[in-house]
Amino acid sequence: MPAQESSHTHPARARSTKRALSATPRGTRKKRRDAGKTRFTERDQFALLWIGQQYGMRLDHLQWLLGRYGGRGATYSNWISESTARDVLQVNQPFWVWLSRRGLRKMGLTYTYRDLGKSSLDDLNHLYAINAIRLYLESRDPDLHWTSERALLRGQLRVKGKVSLHRPDGIATFTEGLTVAIEAELSTKKPFDLAEILLELLRGEDYLHEKGEFGVSMAHTMSRWAQSPYEQIWYFAPKTIRTQLRRARAKLIADEVIREEEAECVYIYWYPLATTEDELTLERQEDDEALGLDSGNP
Repeated sequence: MPAQESSHTHPARARSTKRALSATPRGTRKKRRDAGKTRFTERDQFALLWIGQQYGMRLDHLQWLLGRYGGRGATYSNWISESTARDVLQVNQPFWVWLSRRGLRKMGLTYTYRDLGKSSLDDLNHLYAINAIRLYLESRDPDLHWTSERALLRGQLRVKGKVSLHRPDGIATFTEGLTVAIEAELSTKKPFDLAEILLELLRGEDYLHEKGEFGVSMAHTMSRWAQSPYEQIWYFAPKTIRTQLRRARAKLIADEVIREEEAECVYIYWYPLATTEDELTLERQEDDEALGLDSGNP
């Protein structure tokens, strides 16, 4: 005899095939005010301004730079935000980044665009050296003010037949007020050309003017007490170039073109940079001995 059906059995209900609707339909989601715009973090702006000032940057230096900033809230500790990189940076894999034309506009930089992808290896090596020097100096003095060669060039017009004053690779103004012309010297120059650059860095526009009016020999004498805006000139150079620089400086002293006080304003440092205490000591001794100074003095 079949069992009777329970009176408590509930009728089967067909399962709905429709997805439950949310209280707020997806299609009516409120649009962000800044939708479609690149959002810069403070860290992005810091890095992009640095890159723009210097023309460009190699990725290992960019990692070093961002490491200094701290990267609070950033997805990656050694890279700027993805949306920023996509919108305003150009990348020459696997090493160099630089601001696109749009990137320069976004950052309010009025520099002429330069495509680093078309730069020679020598130009990139020189730029790498300048960036390394700036990063090193800023690590020693975080509040240092740096004026890049790109900034010095801005708005400068070249007039045919008119010689322009030599521009350093950068100007470092330290927090105590010291203003230093920075030169990354990686290639040899003719002794005469090197001497003229030294004199222009030491004596500035006065020397250039006297040279244009009366010639080199007279300018040596007439500009003897002239002073450029730089209190010191710091050269960073490999060993063979350091030797050439010191010969040029020594000859200017021997020929009584510059005074010893002027010569002592020209510092010649190592590149690649001296970083250990032993290297820094040897570097100082090397230049002091070349000038005939007592390197044992503080």
